[in-house]
Amino acid sequence: MFSPASTHLVLKRRPATAANATPGRGGAAPAGGGAPTGPNAGGAPAETPAGPRGTDTILLDLRTGRHQLLGSVSDVAFNKKGDLLAYTVDAAVKDANGVFVFDAQRGRITPLDNDARVYDRLAWSERGTAVAVLKGLEVEKMRERDNVLIAFPDVPSLIGDDDVPVKPVTLDPKKATGLPTGWVVSDRAPLAWSDDGKRVFFGMREQGAAAPTERKTTDEQADVDVWNTADERIQSVQMIRAEADRNFTFREAFDVVADRFVKLADETMRDLEVAQDGRWAVGRDTRGYVHDYKRPAADIYRVNTTTGERTLMVKNQIINTSTGSHTFGISPDGRCFLYWKDNRYQAYDLDAGSSRTLGGATPVNFVDVEFDHPGPKPAYGVAGYTSDGKSAIVQQRYDLWALPLDGSAPRNLTNGVGAKSEIRFRYVRTEPNDPPTTLPPSSGGGPGGGPGGPGGFQAQAARLPREKPIDLSKPVTLSAYGEWTKKAGFYELANGQLKELVYEDASFSNPAKAAKADTWLFTRQTFVEFPDLRVSGAGFRDAKKISDANPQQAEYLWGHRQLFDFKDKDGHRLQGILAIPDDYKPGEKRPMIVNFYEKNSQNLHRYNAPSYLTGMGASPMQAVSDGYITMLPDVYFHTGASHSDMLDAVEAATRKAIEMGYADPKRIGINGHSYGGEGAAFIGTRSRLFAAVGMGAGVTDLYFDFSQNWGWSYQVTGGSGANGSDYYLYSQGREGASPWEKPEMYMFESALTHVPEVTAPFLIMHGTADPTVAFTNGLAFYNALRYNGKSAVLLAYPGEGHGLRGMANRRDLTVRYFEFFDHYLKGAPAPKWLTEGVPFLKKDDTLITR
Repeated sequence: MFSPASTHLVLKRRPATAANATPGRGGAAPAGGGAPTGPNAGGAPAETPAGPRGTDTILLDLRTGRHQLLGSVSDVAFNKKGDLLAYTVDAAVKDANGVFVFDAQRGRITPLDNDARVYDRLAWSERGTAVAVLKGLEVEKMRERDNVLIAFPDVPSLIGDDDVPVKPVTLDPKKATGLPTGWVVSDRAPLAWSDDGKRVFFGMREQGAAAPTERKTTDEQADVDVWNTADERIQSVQMIRAEADRNFTFREAFDVVADRFVKLADETMRDLEVAQDGRWAVGRDTRGYVHDYKRPAADIYRVNTTTGERTLMVKNQIINTSTGSHTFGISPDGRCFLYWKDNRYQAYDLDAGSSRTLGGATPVNFVDVEFDHPGPKPAYGVAGYTSDGKSAIVQQRYDLWALPLDGSAPRNLTNGVGAKSEIRFRYVRTEPNDPPTTLPPSSGGGPGGGPGGPGGFQAQAARLPREKPIDLSKPVTLSAYGEWTKKAGFYELANGQLKELVYEDASFSNPAKAAKADTWLFTRQTFVEFPDLRVSGAGFRDAKKISDANPQQAEYLWGHRQLFDFKDKDGHRLQGILAIPDDYKPGEKRPMIVNFYEKNSQNLHRYNAPSYLTGMGASPMQAVSDGYITMLPDVYFHTGASHSDMLDAVEAATRKAIEMGYADPKRIGINGHSYGGEGAAFIGTRSRLFAAVGMGAGVTDLYFDFSQNWGWSYQVTGGSGANGSDYYLYSQGREGASPWEKPEMYMFESALTHVPEVTAPFLIMHGTADPTVAFTNGLAFYNALRYNGKSAVLLAYPGEGHGLRGMANRRDLTVRYFEFFDHYLKGAPAPKWLTEGVPFLKKDDTLITR
């Protein structure tokens, strides 16, 4: 970690972690780990490994080359200016523990506090003059550490004078007025200062008994989960959220100046967002609104962080859903809370305690007109706030607008060029965020290493970057995307005028600007051009490629992509992508493989790197190199009958490709995965355009799946635990009604219903531990095809999830994918597994030879 002034570098050793160790008391899973299994999955508390967390750390002065060894360092953090470094020591001999400050200018270390306790959650104030930290002791047979919060409001005054005793301001739960009895200041949540340095925000939770080390057998104690329809949250959701709920902390404040505890959150208002300056907070009371499928809502309150007083802002406000945002949080200056109600932006003035509708007397329509789900329509979203604090910058389909927070008329920043030219302009944040100034403990987070649980004290750890306002008095960079041309690039907005910088048939990453130079770093890619790094000056036109990460591409046959238009049966304009091999000769009719998933035409210029398949959801580059035409069509969705929408759009695009002369109508295959997999299964049962069908991890019985705990079972606990109601009513399923309201629709839209009509062979793949779509869907579809005498192969990958993770499994699927389609679309000899199957007792022998 570099200091913000780039004068020092901190090098911290990260010790090896046991294979099954969790990263700390926060409960996050280890990287690459699978879903928990067993009867207590998702429920066993994640405790801190025993022993000290400190490791030896080297502090290197980049100006002189001199280095200093700091022993047994746990937390370490520079202040914003970078002239002071605070760190905690967690040593094997606890008498050496404490919190210390290193003066980068003088090279001196000053101890702030020293005690035989554990120090944790170090946090600097925004101004870099105050430090707060927790210190505590483990309590025998109890789950929570007994912590006190200590704060040093004026660290610079303490530097260098070892003779002056340092006395911190202390919050001790046992002595503080108003803090509930039996509650602790929790090390499961980070600390954060208010901008004025007067308050420290922290997490609080109730003390509880440590989990038993031994579990009784069912001969000694019953083990039963009681599922009651009166439960606020379904049992499976409670199980999945159990660890987060165990670690949940309530966000509170410590007034350092007044030496006073201020209660902010509690069981009546668990969710709390604190403004960046710390003066106000906004809380959500979700009691009475929690539901399996109704749009999530809450009563929203203003909270005074000085007194804890609450003021009702708005009742029954829809909050953020799976299909769009309806609240946008507190502005960077802490004065305004923005939300979406009655298809208009609303601004609550936190200082005045009043709300107003924005947009003027003749409002501009900011509704997401492309929203294709049932339920209330969201806005396109908020790009940010102006630096003068007077306006929010909001998005329309194509243009950007300055929306004054005083309720006056908005101003089109892009002058209507977007709507006129059908170019989508979006703000690009090019200035670098403040660099990270904090390193976590080497144990991977240490005690409290994770967030405080959903809605808890999690969103504003001291080291997270702060949202920066947008200064319209300076040139602003906008991304540009052609809705129908698929061109992309960047424009500059300066003095109210748009200027094209680069706009071409390619795709670009968001550019990053150097902090002290007019130099930009970004990637550019096309279907044939790998996204190598490029550096340019202002304007992007003089870009120089500085990496060559994929030279081996020159050794392989590639291809090019072609964009085409088509219409569905209702006349909606849609687009698709054809990938055409390099060796294609005009007039040839090639075999074609179709892949789809909602919309894909926006990826026209995305580089398609060759790779093994993780599922059936890819349009593999190897297919083009092997001589196939490949196609990616867009789908237009209505409310209800979404699989029929897929069928309509995919067939229309396929007929268009045949009409264009590229595809041999007798040699066309289709594949899809997940939502696309259930669509591919449905299309394969209904359409006669496809000679072979590949489907992966898709739902095949919608009627049954609606009432399932979506992607969850006692055997596979990696899903959300929620039932399918929300998904089918409002989310991706888009049905808009239950199976009891429209049973015929659910039956018709299920691939399982139409199995007797199947004519094409199927290749089905599914991971047996899929936490998203239960394996029983793929198995049931296979059994239905088998019963009806159809040709089908199910590739079941034991222990795999929604997509394949094992490299050998990926290779296996890739080989079988091409053997399947090569046989049915190119007439290649069929492998034995396709014609004869693989006896279970010979499975291992067969796999060894592949």
